[in-house]
Amino acid sequence: MIYELMISSCYPDRYWFQYVSTGDDYYELLQCKKIQSNNPIVFKLEKKVSEKRLLSYDFYFSDGPEFISPRLANLLSNNQDFLHDVQLIDATIIVNGRSYSGYKVLNFLRLISCIDMNKSEYVPILDYLPDGPKKFYKMVLKENINEQFCMARCEESIGRIMMSESLRQFFIKNKVKGINLSKQYIDNDFIFSY
Repeated sequence: MIYELMISSCYPDRYWFQYVSTGDDYYELLQCKKIQSNNPIVFKLEKKVSEKRLLSYDFYFSDGPEFISPRLANLLSNNQDFLHDVQLIDATIIVNGRSYSGYKVLNFLRLISCIDMNKSEYVPILDYLPDGPKKFYKMVLKENINEQFCMARCEESIGRIMMSESLRQFFIKNKVKGINLSKQYIDNDFIFSY
């Protein structure tokens, strides 16, 4: 069974970070290729927040890529299966004017086919690009995926991140905070996919 990486319902709106470009274009992170980067990717939080509460999370969301806490990066640094699928890129966050390092951007290196297009309902976003981005009315995940993976981008909807049951269990065991770890299936109306 596979799951979509989804934000936790407990993740406050005020914790959405602004992606600050450091020369590495966000588009590069959608290519499923390793990136050579000498500068950390920077994220900034404009709103005043409780740093103690904010820093207790492990997954963070932004208007750019997803990134993880130093604690989760440390836990995953010894997981060779995870590191085969995901490159960890240095990130720095700026909160209440203070800079914090040790965070890692997730650069997904795998692309797998995971949506059952025969059972899903969708239309092309652009009529003249029938094989381009889709607008899903109903999305059904494939039940039998033979490929072994921890995390990967979804081939049919590249902006969606999928995770394996074993990685989900790892996150549950380690009390990872910030993502939805319940067994939910995709059933959203008017999903825009890229």
